[in-house]
Amino acid sequence: MPYEKTHTPGTRKLIKDFPFACRKAIPENPFLREMLISFGHSGYVELFEIEDKTTVTILAIRYQREADYH
Repeated sequence: MPYEKTHTPGTRKLIKDFPFACRKAIPENPFLREMLISFGHSGYVELFEIEDKTTVTILAIRYQREADYH
């Protein structure tokens, strides 16, 4: 899925300006985060890692209704 289809200017700004505002993916790693992206009746979950003060790496984007989504 193209990045542009799941990211509005608001979601890009949130990751850029406030990456720690997104929920922790796992409690043991405060730099691994998830952001919920609304889309229709469901949405997507973006997994990303905060590398440093200016770098965030997107690791995965998953549809919330996938069979193995937990």
